[in-house]
Amino acid sequence: MKKEKDLQMHERKKISKNKMLIICFIIMCISVFLDQYSKVLAVRNLRDNTSFVLIDGALELYYIVNTGSSWGMLAGQKALILFISAVIVALCLFMIIKSPDDIKFIPFNISLSMIIAGGIGNGIDRIRYSYVIDFIYFKLINFPVFNVADIFVTCGAAMFILLILFKYKEKDLYFMKFNQKKFREMN
Repeated sequence: MKKEKDLQMHERKKISKNKMLIICFIIMCISVFLDQYSKVLAVRNLRDNTSFVLIDGALELYYIVNTGSSWGMLAGQKALILFISAVIVALCLFMIIKSPDDIKFIPFNISLSMIIAGGIGNGIDRIRYSYVIDFIYFKLINFPVFNVADIFVTCGAAMFILLILFKYKEKDLYFMKFNQKKFREMN
């Protein structure tokens, strides 16, 4: 009984929307900085050089440019990739803004902030160079070369999916639902 009461009290704890937005903004800024700084180091130390072996036969730093998205898909389609990324970033921002001011949504907002940061980090490269700088290579499984922004997007998306599947109940996610009745009344 006491556990249920403690849980209910925990679920009702609030965080101000401004504080949550500041936390998300700080996460995004730090993440974008780490991504961009790592790419500067990759250009400075890896371009025009052989790969740098971190773990023999398993993990290397290897400079490559990617004009596509994941696994080189949509190669050369800069405008389309930027458009898709902008839509995803806008949707994530919208969900952060619309999320309840309950502390249990902090992980939800952090996951979205990571996705946004990764999208911005790679977007900066696409706008600046027309390609993305990739340099982390898991040689052991011959995984495509990737970068820090890709790590943020992947971890943020995985975290988001796990939270949706296992932490939040359908009633918790009411703010994400499209209200068809309200939409019909507007038309």
